[in-house]
Amino acid sequence: MNQMTNPPDYEALLKARKFQEVIDDLNAKNGLNAQEESYLGLAHFHCQDYERAEQYFQNAVDQDPKNKDWQALLSLSQRNATGKLQQFVPEIVHFNKEELLQAPPKPELPTPPPPLQLPYQLHKLRYLRPFIGRTVGRIGSGTFNTATRLLGKDYMGRIWTAWYKRPWLHGIFNLAYMRDLMNEKNLKSTYPSGSKIAFQDSNLQPPPGVQNYRTADGTWNNLDNPKEGAAHTRFMRNVTDDKIRPESIDDTLLEPNPREVSRKLLTRGKKMQEVPFLNMLAASWIQFQNHDWISHGENFLDEIIEVPLPEDDPAREKYKTESMQIARTQNDPSYGAKGAEKAPVTFVNEVTHWWDGSQIYGSDQATQDRLRSGVDGRLKLDAEGYLPLHEKLGTEDTGFVRNWWAGLGMLHNLFAREHNAICDHLKYHYPDWNDDQLFNVARLVNAAVMAKIHTVEWTPAVLPNDRLNTALNSNWYGLLTYKFGNPEKRKTVATFNIQNPELGGLVGNTIDKHGCPFGLTEEFVEVYRLHSLLPEVLTFRNHEDGKIMEEVPFVASRQSASPGLSKRIGMANMFYSFGNQHPGNLGLNNYPAFMQEMSVPGIPFLDLAAVDILRARERGVPRYNEFRRQLQLKEIKSFDDLTDNQEHRDALREVYGDDVEKLDLLVGTLAEGHRPSGFGFGETLFQIFILNASRRLQADRFFTTDFNEDTYTREGMKWIDRASMKNVILRHFPELETTGLGNITNAFEPWDTEELLYPERHPLRQYVPELKKYPMKGDAY
Repeated sequence: MNQMTNPPDYEALLKARKFQEVIDDLNAKNGLNAQEESYLGLAHFHCQDYERAEQYFQNAVDQDPKNKDWQALLSLSQRNATGKLQQFVPEIVHFNKEELLQAPPKPELPTPPPPLQLPYQLHKLRYLRPFIGRTVGRIGSGTFNTATRLLGKDYMGRIWTAWYKRPWLHGIFNLAYMRDLMNEKNLKSTYPSGSKIAFQDSNLQPPPGVQNYRTADGTWNNLDNPKEGAAHTRFMRNVTDDKIRPESIDDTLLEPNPREVSRKLLTRGKKMQEVPFLNMLAASWIQFQNHDWISHGENFLDEIIEVPLPEDDPAREKYKTESMQIARTQNDPSYGAKGAEKAPVTFVNEVTHWWDGSQIYGSDQATQDRLRSGVDGRLKLDAEGYLPLHEKLGTEDTGFVRNWWAGLGMLHNLFAREHNAICDHLKYHYPDWNDDQLFNVARLVNAAVMAKIHTVEWTPAVLPNDRLNTALNSNWYGLLTYKFGNPEKRKTVATFNIQNPELGGLVGNTIDKHGCPFGLTEEFVEVYRLHSLLPEVLTFRNHEDGKIMEEVPFVASRQSASPGLSKRIGMANMFYSFGNQHPGNLGLNNYPAFMQEMSVPGIPFLDLAAVDILRARERGVPRYNEFRRQLQLKEIKSFDDLTDNQEHRDALREVYGDDVEKLDLLVGTLAEGHRPSGFGFGETLFQIFILNASRRLQADRFFTTDFNEDTYTREGMKWIDRASMKNVILRHFPELETTGLGNITNAFEPWDTEELLYPERHPLRQYVPELKKYPMKGDAY
């Protein structure tokens, strides 16, 4: 007689990650019940075969429609299949030591345009202007610096900064003092003293053209240190070496458990907490900019950190797993290649550190060449004006496509069109220029337009405070031009440009690296974890009547789903919709739910909030209190100092006990209840921002000594001076003039059509001295 055998324990096999065994065994059976169909679906899900997972979850739901876990997994499988989320975008490339250390390639750049020809009288005046600027600058610098040292140092209260509580000018001096103090104390190179960036030889000579144009990979911005700020060079630091303490699995990396931190302190409630004075363009813009600045590249999938799931975690049952896998950050293979290192750990930036539009143009020559049309300097667009699709990846083909979604697709399409419009403008004025000349000058102009929008529009919109608004505009224009110049005729570089960073502005002025080579920092990376801005659902409306066209779950806009969505909705409707939807508030318990159970290539179940927590620990960024001490801020003594919200205090103590030194940086910054007036985020994030927002302009030759008509052309400089996010959008989608965009000035504020724009939704308008507190429709500022 045949002996009966016990059926396999499919749950145990799934927990042991023996997915193929589950698939093979169940495929050999006929007439699967609902539970078995779900096991088969889950095995395929973990193998990232989302189309088959969808099929089997559908079978399970057909038999048992009440099972919410199966319904959720069916929906996620469908969206993952549509977005092709099993596919790496871009394809996996890991850093190579030899490539990191090799000399910069010699770019093929065009012949620079001839120097600007001016009438004799203006030619003489051109040389007189710098002399006047230097003279007035010396006087102004002495006066301003003395006042900053005398009046600016009292920027701290008992625990929190107090610059925003001071009289207006006093607050400006506080901000200037804070920046000066960090320029002195918080700029740390991660390369050994005496070595050039990427350990380059000291006798390298600049190849032709690099004086006038940006290179694809960011090399030769500094003609004496050619790899400074280039792609595939190290992130710098804003904290001392002894405070860079990468946490390991053997000590504190998982204390407290990142998944528990995520669930208890970050999980969003049933309704998203919104920011009433911003729209969704502000949320997509910051990721668009981050992709220009920072990326650690693809993580090491063969080096996994196992994060145990707490016993009460519903994901244990839903995914039949006892842990979550997080891939380790790529290390720096050049570490120690040239002898002793002073930094305890270093990491490499995949993209250029410069503000150069690399997310549009790429950070290597091959990518840049692929994206160009080869005609009149233009980028490739299809017949309808959209970016073409990447032949392998299915996303829009552009300079940076990691972590892709429709909000990025919108902005990449917009600024590819803007590049081509700049090319057409230059071609009209310089008909003899060839394709290379037009492309390279247009890239300079387009990058500067984006930098200007971020400096004088996006940042004041997110942090609408009168003193900060003045400080940021002063970074770009200079205090004198911003406060006393005609708003409609402001020039980035004034006729007599005062050579002082506060009075004359950083842009078009003297380069200053404050004794440290430029590079964005690990601490800068951490302050831009702003995922709470994102909603669960994107609401798309028709710009003609405002009616809802579709409501699309955010996950259905990811990766290769983006281009189809953009064409189905229409780009004008996309911008209108984002202009009329609010992002989430940057506070505790407002993290997107879909990001706590999302799929990424290589890992089908990932809690991005837990990843955000773990990355700072893994990369040696100090936890919250030490981060504040390092950045010239005061520590908190207890959670009572952090926030007045008793519910938040209790939750913090439940996770961290009473030990404020364990408090994670992200959690602390989101929990800050004491924020400068009008701020969308707290002062700890703002502190690192003060330093780097100025530095990425002041250290870049193309924003300082070479920001002039000889490099950008007279027409290019005028284009930048006239640029705003609003007129960039309207240049390419003029039909939006009749919407709320035509009624407002800052395109990152809600696109309201009311005659009176009230401060709670348009707070910047009350800070414009030449207008009434409640300006009427049609007023400009």
